[in-house]
Amino acid sequence: MKELTVRTFVRIHGEYQPWESLSAEKQEEIGVALNDKALRAIGYAPVKTEKTT
Repeated sequence: MKELTVRTFVRIHGEYQPWESLSAEKQEEIGVALNDKALRAIGYAPVKTEKTT
């Protein structure tokens, strides 16, 4: 049986790029944005708190 291969692409400014070709910083930025979008879709609203030092 042949092994399944999955490749992830993201569309940036209309062009598809392989996920692994992006820098670690760009991957993190996109990951955070996707998580935020998913959480908002299910009704999550972020609460802003003041930082204490």
